[in-house]
Amino acid sequence: MIEFIQTLGKGIVQGFRQYIDNDLSSYVPLFIIAAVLIIAVKIKSWIQSRH
Repeated sequence: MIEFIQTLGKGIVQGFRQYIDNDLSSYVPLFIIAAVLIIAVKIKSWIQSRH
């Protein structure tokens, strides 16, 4: 039973690391695009509020 739990824990950790390595790296460009869009909208509204 203890071996099963240890193996299960290792599997979860390995899967989590793989998820971080593979999936998050593929989402990074989307995060960058979203951040740029948010900043652009904020700057645009800031410029409009100064006029």
